Amino acid sequence: MRVVLTVGLFIVFLTTFFILFIGSTLLKKSITCENLGTENVDCSIETYNLEMIMSFFMVLSFIIADVGAVYLMVTSWKS
Repeated sequence: MRVVLTVGLFIVFLTTFFILFIGSTLLKKSITCENLGTENVDCSIETYNLEMIMSFFMVLSFIIADVGAVYLMVTSWKS
């Protein structure tokens, strides 16, 4: 049981790191902001491209891996 919990927690930690990294990189690349003067900033999202879609699917796959790891941890905790 300890092995499953250790592996599950490692998977959750690692995938959470990648989700945060991919998400922040995607936001930095896709949002452009223009300074229009004092305290006026105009931010807009550029058009979607293949890189954004692939990043979204990578984040989605990491979330699915997290859910699977948590499921394994919960089911192994009972036994």
